[in-house]
Amino acid sequence: MTKVIRVLPMIFCIVYGQTTTTDSDNQSLQMQTQDTQTKHTSIQERAVLSPVVAVSEWKRDSLYSSSNIELHGKDTLLHNGDVAKSILFIPGFSMTRKGGGGSEIYFRSQGASRLPIFLNGGTLNGACSARMDTTITYVFPENYNRINIYKGPQDVRYGALIAGGILFERDITRLKNLSFHAEASGLYGSFNRLDINANVIVGNKYGSLQAIVSHYSSDNYKAGGNKNVHSAYNRESVSLIGTITPTENVAIELDVDIGRGFASYADRGMDARTFDRMSYNLKYQQHFNETFDLLDIRAWYNDIDHIMDNFSHRSVAGNMGSGMGGMMGSYMLSNPKRLSIGGRVEGRFYLNDIIELYVGTNYNNDAHASNKSRMFTGANPNEVNAKLNTPYKPDFIFENAGVFTQGAYLPDSSFAIFFGARYDYMTTLHKSTIRLHNHLFSAFSRYEQYLGNATMYAGLGVAQRAPDVWERSSVGGMNLLSETNIQLDTGIVYKHRNYNAKISLFASYMPNYIALYYGSNTSVFNTNALLFGGEIEGEYIFLDSIHLYGSLAYTYGQNLTTYSNANALLNAGSPLPQIAPLQGQFSIFYDDNNWLLRFDVLFNAAQYRYALNFGNIVGKDFGASKAFATLNLYGGYTFKNITLLAGIDNITDTLYAYHLSKYGSDAILGVAPTDRIYEPGRSIWAKLKVTF
Repeated sequence: MTKVIRVLPMIFCIVYGQTTTTDSDNQSLQMQTQDTQTKHTSIQERAVLSPVVAVSEWKRDSLYSSSNIELHGKDTLLHNGDVAKSILFIPGFSMTRKGGGGSEIYFRSQGASRLPIFLNGGTLNGACSARMDTTITYVFPENYNRINIYKGPQDVRYGALIAGGILFERDITRLKNLSFHAEASGLYGSFNRLDINANVIVGNKYGSLQAIVSHYSSDNYKAGGNKNVHSAYNRESVSLIGTITPTENVAIELDVDIGRGFASYADRGMDARTFDRMSYNLKYQQHFNETFDLLDIRAWYNDIDHIMDNFSHRSVAGNMGSGMGGMMGSYMLSNPKRLSIGGRVEGRFYLNDIIELYVGTNYNNDAHASNKSRMFTGANPNEVNAKLNTPYKPDFIFENAGVFTQGAYLPDSSFAIFFGARYDYMTTLHKSTIRLHNHLFSAFSRYEQYLGNATMYAGLGVAQRAPDVWERSSVGGMNLLSETNIQLDTGIVYKHRNYNAKISLFASYMPNYIALYYGSNTSVFNTNALLFGGEIEGEYIFLDSIHLYGSLAYTYGQNLTTYSNANALLNAGSPLPQIAPLQGQFSIFYDDNNWLLRFDVLFNAAQYRYALNFGNIVGKDFGASKAFATLNLYGGYTFKNITLLAGIDNITDTLYAYHLSKYGSDAILGVAPTDRIYEPGRSIWAKLKVTF
C-alpha cells in the first residue's frame, strides 16, 4: 500500500477492507487504491507526498490504527450496527439516540447539514421531515473500503464543510491475475442481536465482479436497570459491484446498492415500517501522464422510499406526540420520498514536483416529498395503506452546481501549504411557487511546519451553506439567510515509536447560525454564534504490545445575538443550545497481532449549560444532563484466516443517556416528553470472521 511521509492533522482515512493480500504463489487477491496506482515511478513518489488524505492500513489482526486521528477498537466501525455509536471512539464525536436506527452523528456538537456525509463522493439524504431516517440509516460500513473524516472547513472537494465531513469511499478494485476472494463474519449478542456480512469477489486483470450482503437485526434493547427501550430493528443490504480495467491506466466501475429495513423509535409517535434504498453509481478513472495524473468522473442516482406508521410496531392507542398532527386512536401513515441525481468531474495534476492540484465541478438535483404532503389517516390499516398509491409530487427541489480547486505546495521536507476554494450556486424550489437562490463560497488555507517527530499547523477556513430541507420546512424557514462558519484550527501532532500525542484546537465564529425554537409551532431563525474547544490525545506503548491511551474533547458554545418571540427569549451571551459536555476516554489494551485484550472507560461530564426549548433540527435543550461513565471489555484471537472476538459493553449496567439525546414523545411507550432516550445496558457479544 502507499507509504505516507506526512500525516496530516486535519483528515483521517481508514482502509478497513483488505487493500493488499499476497501469498507465495501469488494467487490470492490484490487490491490497490486506484487513485495512487500508476506505473510511473515519479508519479508514485509524488503520490506518496499527497497531503490530501493520509492513509493507514486497517489490519484485521490489529486493534490500533494510527493516523492523524487515532482510531481504537477492533472493527470499531463494524462491530456495532449503529455507526454513530461506533464513531464515538474518535475524540470530538457525539451522538443523538432515537431508538433502533437513524442515530445522529455530531462533531464538535455540530451535525446534520453542518457535518455532511458523502457516499462515493455523492449525496444521499434521508426523507423524513423530522429526520427519522438519516444518511447513516442507509449506510453499511462493511460495503465500503475507506472512511475519510474531515475536521473543520479544511477541504472543499466534496462540498461546503461547516464542522467537517464524512466520506464513505469505495475504491476501484484492480486484480493482478485470475483471483477469487471471500470473507464472512457473524456477530451474535444480547437482545437477540444478529449481524451477518458476506463478501465475494472474482475476476482478473481486466475486471471483476463483487457481491456484498449484509444483515443487521435486534429486538428491543434494555437500558441499565432493565428498562425496556422501544428499539427493535432489521436492516439488510446487497451491493453488486462490477469493474472493467482494460489497461493499466483506465478503470470503470458500476455499483448497485439495494437496502431494505425497519426500525422502532422511542423518541416519536411513529416507527419506520420501511427503509428502502436503490442506488446506482458509475465511476470512470484514467491516468494520462505525469502532469495530468488522474481524471475522475462519477455519477449517482439515489432513491429513498421511506414509510412510517403508528400501528406496525406499536399499539395505535398511543398519542402521536408533538408535531405529528395525529389524534388518539387514529391509524396514521406517512410516506416521504427523496431522489438525488448528480455527478462530479475532477482532475488531479502534479506541477514541477512540488504542487499537487485538484480542479473539478459537481452537480446535484435533490427532490423531496415531505411527511405532511404524504401523510394519511384512516380508521384501520387497510384504509391508510390503500393511500400509498397517491402520486409522488416533490414539495422541495434543491439544485446545486459547484466548482472547486484544492491543492498543496510542498517545496521541501520542512513545511507545506495547503489551500482550496469553491463556489456553489444553490436553487431552492418550494411547491413550484417559491424559488430562492444562494451564492455560496468556501475557502481554506493551512500552514504546516515539520520538526522531526512533530507537526505544527495552523489553518483558517470559511464555509457557507444554504438552509436545508428540514430548516426550510419549519415556520420562518423560507426567510432564512445562509449560514457561514469562519474557523481557525491549530495544533500539534507528535509521533514517536513508543508514545504519541496530539492537541487540536479550534475557534469558530458563525454569522447567521441557524437555530430552532420548539414551541407549539416549531420556528427557525438566524442568530450569531461563537464556538471554541478542541481535543487532546495521548498514547504510550511499552513492551511492544501494551498500549495506554487517553483523550479529552470539549466544545464551548455561546449565542451572540438576542432573539425573542411571543413565547421565548434567547439572550446574547446565553449558552448555545445542543452542545455536548466534556467527553473523555481511557483505554488499556494488549495486542501482539494474534491475541487481543482491551479495556475501555468512556465518560461524559454533566452539562449545566443549556437553552431551554431551543435547539436545532435534530433536538432541543430541556434541562441539564448528568455525568456518567461506562466500562467495556473485549478480546480476541486471530489464527491464520480466522478471527474470533467477544466482549461486554457497559459492564456495570449503567443507566445513562447522552446530553444530545432526543426526548420522548409517545405516552404508550412510557417515555415522558422530558426524558432522554437511554443507551443500552449491559450487553454481551461474540463475533467470528473467516477469510477465504
